[in-house]
Amino acid sequence: MPDITERKQTILVADDHEDTRVILRHYFEAMGYDVLEAHDGEQTLASMKVSHPDAVVLDIQMPRMDGIQVLRAVRGDGTLKGIRILALSAHALSDEVRQIREAGADAYLAKPADPKAVLEAVRSLMERDRGA
Repeated sequence: MPDITERKQTILVADDHEDTRVILRHYFEAMGYDVLEAHDGEQTLASMKVSHPDAVVLDIQMPRMDGIQVLRAVRGDGTLKGIRILALSAHALSDEVRQIREAGADAYLAKPADPKAVLEAVRSLMERDRGA
């Protein structure tokens, strides 16, 4: 008998493009995850502080606070350090990828990223925490 107290894992999809958020929401929800959305960096950080999602899919090019700034803020906040973050960027220059990793992303994918690849990358990050 399943444990009814077990909660669904929550994914925060942070991207300023609504179509990207909608597509990823559908993929994650179809796999049984709860999904939250944010459309800019400030909203992403605020949502993380309130909801403490299991993982975040973070677009690097967002208004009001870019993804690298969000990463640095998250990694500097002891209450958020354990959240797994998959960074996405359309500008896959080696210098930006280095900055993304140095800022604290757990993984990186270039945009446009196949939604299935995003799902698998997030699953892999969360499985690391469970020791699977």
